Amino acid sequence: MKLQSVLNSPDQYLQSFDGADAVFFEMDRDAYSRSIFLDRRIAAKSMDYLRTPLADLLSDTPPESAPISYIFHIAHCGSTLLARALDLKSENLVLREPYTLRQLGVDAVTEGAVDFDQKLRLAQSLLARRYNQSGPVIVKANVPVNCMIPALMDPQASRPAIFLHYGLEDYLLAILRAPMHRNWVQNVTVELKRGVEAKTGAIAEQESVPAAAARLWLWQMLQFQDALAAYPNAKSLGAEELFENPKRAVAAAFELFGQKQSAETVEAIVGSELFTRYSKDPRHQFDNAQRVERRARLKQELVAELQEARGWVLKHPAIGQLQERLARPLSGEGCSLLG
Repeated sequence: MKLQSVLNSPDQYLQSFDGADAVFFEMDRDAYSRSIFLDRRIAAKSMDYLRTPLADLLSDTPPESAPISYIFHIAHCGSTLLARALDLKSENLVLREPYTLRQLGVDAVTEGAVDFDQKLRLAQSLLARRYNQSGPVIVKANVPVNCMIPALMDPQASRPAIFLHYGLEDYLLAILRAPMHRNWVQNVTVELKRGVEAKTGAIAEQESVPAAAARLWLWQMLQFQDALAAYPNAKSLGAEELFENPKRAVAAAFELFGQKQSAETVEAIVGSELFTRYSKDPRHQFDNAQRVERRARLKQELVAELQEARGWVLKHPAIGQLQERLARPLSGEGCSLLG
């Protein structure tokens, strides 16, 4: 496969880098819509993937990427819900967690990563393809991508982006609520260690899970602060605003991405089954009332760990750099970071 053969259509999707190969899946617009995530959970038009030598693709110089809009986030804060709410098949292309970007986010903080710049340019050129040439491509990233926000945004500094986040306590309640989530905290901290330490200092050898979670939160808030200062059309969005005032938040997101919708359209989206189901797995019923009930229960169950994590943040030297709220809220007044 040569690069020129796939530049004109998103139908051949670069799903991942695998050693010396690039892995492609056959897609169409319906396949992108039903693929809640574009990693191993992809729901392609055909699951018979194609491997092609990566060197063949990198031997051609990718064209400058068409504009991409981004949703950056800190995990378990409603990003999948927001991205799915914005997905209008005839008007835009929403890509949820492209695995190539996750791989490159890890590479960005991995010493000795090979061909990073070339692979990033290739990935961006292919992600920027669209079915509706007048509609945006909106990419919902994931946490490792926060390691390379400048690499993605500097070439298109005036493009819109959303930085979706929680204040400290709500982040801890979301990220410490189950063993699976705690394991993720530990694993992603190891995976992104060089990047996290660059903002928050050396990680203690036996750092507790609450302290590791607090460190991840602080690292990402500092990253987001820098980005909001650097990119004039970047906006912050507190997750509670999305959950409590979804019509206002979704309408503002559409407008930011150049797709202002009628009040009736937004009402229909927010009133749909999407907002009564678990956005990552629609087989399960889950709505905002259940989320609020779960949060209240977890505040009682995790009280000691919340105190430990908060104490860690308040003692950290970087606390003086942290704003009370992230700048330029998309909707509402923004959440208090430390409550």
